[in-house]
Amino acid sequence: PAPAPAPALEAAAAAASGDDSRILSLSDAALAAATSDQKIAMMKTLIADANRTNGPRGDDYWQKERCRDGVVRILKTAPDAGSFDRMYYRIDPSNLGSALGDVGAIDALLARHQAETRPGDWAGLGRYVRTVSGAERTTGNFVEFLVDGPSAIGPGLAAIESAKSTIHVEVFELQGDDIGRAFAAALEERLAHGVKVRLMVDEHGSDAEHDQAVADILDGLRRAGAEVRIVEPPLDLSHLDHRKVMVIDGQTAFTGGMNVGRDYQVDWHDQQTFVVGPAVADLQKAFLERWTEAGGRVPASELPELFPKPLIDKDGSAVRVVGHAGGAEDENIKAMYLRAFLTAQASIRIENPYFVDPDVVSGLIRAARRGVKVQVILPEDNDVAIVQRGSRAYYPDLLKAGVEIYEYQGRMAHDKVCVIDGRWTTAGSSNLDARSLRDNDELNLAIDDPRVAAYVDAQLFAPDLKRSKRILSYSPTWRERLDRWLSGQL
Repeated sequence: PAPAPAPALEAAAAAASGDDSRILSLSDAALAAATSDQKIAMMKTLIADANRTNGPRGDDYWQKERCRDGVVRILKTAPDAGSFDRMYYRIDPSNLGSALGDVGAIDALLARHQAETRPGDWAGLGRYVRTVSGAERTTGNFVEFLVDGPSAIGPGLAAIESAKSTIHVEVFELQGDDIGRAFAAALEERLAHGVKVRLMVDEHGSDAEHDQAVADILDGLRRAGAEVRIVEPPLDLSHLDHRKVMVIDGQTAFTGGMNVGRDYQVDWHDQQTFVVGPAVADLQKAFLERWTEAGGRVPASELPELFPKPLIDKDGSAVRVVGHAGGAEDENIKAMYLRAFLTAQASIRIENPYFVDPDVVSGLIRAARRGVKVQVILPEDNDVAIVQRGSRAYYPDLLKAGVEIYEYQGRMAHDKVCVIDGRWTTAGSSNLDARSLRDNDELNLAIDDPRVAAYVDAQLFAPDLKRSKRILSYSPTWRERLDRWLSGQL
């Protein structure tokens, strides 16, 4: 290959050096030649250096200002909103103010790119999501939207029973009850027939090392031949694996909001999506990435078996598998939501249990103010009290903008679904709080198909609106106002 031009080599060396002086002295040509990942590395170096400054005066102050100017200069090289947001949402924007001080120039760049969005430009949204997240669009997918445990258990167990080569499962919470034991028994039956089973659970979600019932299930699976990985969180719980994915033989898959246990399949209102088609390969890749990060291994000789020729539905749906890496590594799903709100022309319907992200709330308010009909369904009886109180503190702002707010009655609503303009749907594991949008590993499907949107509207939103109480006015308590701020940090 031809040697890289000098500016590109200069940019690569600066990005790798971790030297802020070297980064700040880069020429315009070198910055223009830098890759997106190199620019991100440079900005992280500058932000880390700015964080080390302490004083409001003197050298420390001027160094912070120099680092801020460097970050702005790098962000200005983004040619479009997708390129800008790919960088912006990988430098932990929630902490930019504390690191850099006045970030008005960065906010102005963000607002300028947002203003370029054209409502109704769904092809543009697709290009944006691909640039930000790397998620490719696949077509020819069969998508079945499953609401509540009774509709999900049968297809899930049938898929396990049909497995001939591999079953891969990634789940946040495995409960040690009759549902969890039945799930394990189905896996053990396939293990007895030579099927390879790999199971990954999050320790915080499943309490796998302290809940004896869960430990017994996992020990039984290990004895039966399953490979089991427990994802250990950091001490501050700032990075959890919250995804829910099951891939069978590399050809069929399930993903959504449901964990495994009575809460999710029996007691709560929840949702899962069954997928057959090319998108399954992306779900398989997402599982394998996390499996490897958790210390698991997959022999190279097995890879062809894990990625067979996909089953194509010629009249199927266009799907993107949008993953989000936690630990503030990226904010792909948040970026997708905010851009989708800007793309909306007529309607936004959202159902989500943990709804306390201020940027999401602001995005919905902006949409409502320009005439989009926005409906939000939240649980009346949330299992996380601080989040419920925090959500309710946003009600006056939402109501003033014309957003319709509903509280689902009777049981906990745990589903995480959004339909926009009757054509674009996202559903998956991500809540609309800081823990999901910044800290956790999450995964959502983005489906561009009016038929799927119509089905979701009919099977989820229409009945749920009837089961909900509309909130017409609300005055938050002091505790709710406090928890609005607190829950935004959790």
